[in-house]
Amino acid sequence: MFPKSERAGIIDIGSNSVRLVIYDVLGASILPTFNEKVMAGLGQGLMRTGHLSVEGREAAIRALGRYRAILKALGLRNFTAVATAAVRSAEDGPDFIKTASRVLGRKILTLSGEDEARLSALGVEASFYKPEGIIGDLGGSSLEFKRVGGRSARGESLMLGPLSLAEGDFDPKTLRKTIRAELKKSRVLSSASGRFYAVGGAWRTLAKLNMQLENYSLQVLQGYQMTESQASRVTKVCLDSMTNAASRSMLEAIDKRRAKHLPIAAMLLQEILAMSALEGVSISSSGLREGVLRDLTGTPTADPLMDGVIAFARLDHNQIQFGQALHDFIAPALAPEPDLFGSPAADKRIEQAACMMADSAGRFHPDHRSIMAYDQALRAPYAGLSHSERALIAYAIGCRYEKDFKRPAEYEGLTTPEQDERARQIGSAMRLGAVFSGRSGPILRRANLVRRGDTLQLRVGKADEAMVSDTVRRRLSQTASQLNLKPDTSID
Repeated sequence: MFPKSERAGIIDIGSNSVRLVIYDVLGASILPTFNEKVMAGLGQGLMRTGHLSVEGREAAIRALGRYRAILKALGLRNFTAVATAAVRSAEDGPDFIKTASRVLGRKILTLSGEDEARLSALGVEASFYKPEGIIGDLGGSSLEFKRVGGRSARGESLMLGPLSLAEGDFDPKTLRKTIRAELKKSRVLSSASGRFYAVGGAWRTLAKLNMQLENYSLQVLQGYQMTESQASRVTKVCLDSMTNAASRSMLEAIDKRRAKHLPIAAMLLQEILAMSALEGVSISSSGLREGVLRDLTGTPTADPLMDGVIAFARLDHNQIQFGQALHDFIAPALAPEPDLFGSPAADKRIEQAACMMADSAGRFHPDHRSIMAYDQALRAPYAGLSHSERALIAYAIGCRYEKDFKRPAEYEGLTTPEQDERARQIGSAMRLGAVFSGRSGPILRRANLVRRGDTLQLRVGKADEAMVSDTVRRRLSQTASQLNLKPDTSID
């Protein structure tokens, strides 16, 4: 069944920025197709004055006028707008909402702290496979915590955003004491276990900094992981930037506008990990806006991977049918392996995703098809994947389009030797299934690829005997060799 498809827009009026994102929603997949922000700085000076920044208000109103024009020109009426910590905390917040709603032409909802935490958690759950731990959504003025996975619990909002903490002189020792005192009040953090899912632009920038420090090859933020020691190293660089020109230049090269607030964001992350039993950090590119989107569209709470592959690769009904049949065809040929990604079920979903992408590069030039397919699979904005899972899928897809496919050397460290071997097996079996069936699901379902002792047997009905060409026999031999088996063809 083809997943339900629709388009929707979310306007997020935060303490730092005012952003419009337009999404294509396909089943459980959420793909942004338009993303524009204005760094209005509504929350600048809020803790000191109790009011929104005058310049920030003007910038936000101009942005909303522009967004209204864009949405009207696109004919997109399915959108909603929300405001967060700065607006709900400011004395003039209600007045701003009244003016802003008039400019936008739609009522803007001011979220409570608990709602903000709940929606951010929904966004994280929409982009990870069975997440377990807590989310931390760091905005300009506030930090929201909420548990994900396991027993449901209320979220909370703490005034620990950089704009809230940056008032007055910046003294690291004093600020660290303030952060610790506030974090000790958190009922969510005190009982936290699992991973810390970091949401927000400041923490994404810290991840970019760590990638640079680690010389990390895959520049994809979603699902990127950091250890506590890496967070401490990043924090040191950020604090050094206050007095060291080289460190400051490094931060400004990554994100000049956020550089001045990164020492606070880094210190927060370091203290969260130090004061809890959390196992490390997973960066989430999804959060509040995606949670609001799920509420708006009724996006199902499901594994986003398969729908994400379908949406990104723009697969049609025949291609989806072929991908499903291809996995059913190759699965019996794959020998049982120790868990590659934690469990047989986790391994299976990665194999299924690779098969779903097996017909995704047909429009590419044949001279470059394998490397283009590999790069697309490695970097595509689908969710529900770790970086090693991405890398296995990509390698399998490269091997599907080229017999002796060689990855770029810088990406070889993303997977283990066992994962590499499985990727080559999947790729070779997909090549066989594709050429045998002419990429036809119905034909593929009439055949079987099975292990018989030390033999890999392709079993084909008499009516499909003509499908067994010399190329099919050659690819069967290649797949059997990859599996350390002997090839055999049976015409029943």
